Amino acid sequence: MRKFNFLVIPIFLLALGCASTETKSKKSKSVDDFPEFVEGLYINTKSIRDQKKWSNLFEVMADRGMNTAVVDIQPYAPSLEQVNEAKKLGFYMVARIVNFEGGLLEKTPNAGRMASIQKSIRKACELGFPEIQLDYIRYADGGTNFSMPYEKRYESILGIIKEHKEKTKDTCRPETRWSADIFGRVPFIQNDIIGQKVEPFSEELNGLYPMLYPSHFYGLVHRVADPYGTIKDGLDLTVQRAKKDTKAVGWIQGFNMHVGPSKLSYVDYIKAQMLGAKHSKGHGFIVWNAGNEYVDTIKAYELYKSEITNSNSVSKSE
Repeated sequence: MRKFNFLVIPIFLLALGCASTETKSKKSKSVDDFPEFVEGLYINTKSIRDQKKWSNLFEVMADRGMNTAVVDIQPYAPSLEQVNEAKKLGFYMVARIVNFEGGLLEKTPNAGRMASIQKSIRKACELGFPEIQLDYIRYADGGTNFSMPYEKRYESILGIIKEHKEKTKDTCRPETRWSADIFGRVPFIQNDIIGQKVEPFSEELNGLYPMLYPSHFYGLVHRVADPYGTIKDGLDLTVQRAKKDTKAVGWIQGFNMHVGPSKLSYVDYIKAQMLGAKHSKGHGFIVWNAGNEYVDTIKAYELYKSEITNSNSVSKSE
């Protein structure tokens, strides 16, 4: 598919040559600018350490039209060459920083752990990642060994986020975007013991990434069976509750778990989630597969793009 790229270069250059003075004066969009609509994959440490797999993944993603990658930084970060390779292909790069695996059990985090997290954040900023995504930025879901009201929990987690931003401003640029992964149930409920809530989080962060995997809505059969509606509803609610301009990007399920209730094939299940995100008020989706096995996801994405293209063609002709 890459050979077609060379056919569009002369047309592109011609378009540039014919651009008006007004167009030229406008700031050109940078690869570090947040995309109009995020479509991408999660990239794990194993893929980072395998240069061939890294290059192949990004080439396939670029060929199909994807524009974003969420990349692990711990325990092994990509090289500057790898990051630049992805950026040259046009990818918006997001650095995933794990904070507290499994969630915090104590009221306040260990100072050593905080220093380690901030070291990883600095590394991501040095590598030129325009966005820092905080994962596991919450209390443990299985219960903690202390009592604390909901509001205090929100204040505490926000305090950790603020400290990260303050302690790393010596390295991270002022324009660095900050985001966080939140539980998929958080947009649907008012309060949560894990210390995550859409409203206060959106006041401190540029983006929220609800983990809307339908398989994880345990006990809610209608959510598990409706991948399209679960993603769409989750993103709509996130946008509705967040402050204006906060980006809402859904983590969607690229793994074969509890797909059966939907009566869809695995590929169609993934496609349905992509369409749910596209038809929502949200700003995109990232596919999660822990092992970075994306053959079925790429098939689903091709079907999704075809359906979107056909739908747009029909709309224009009406």
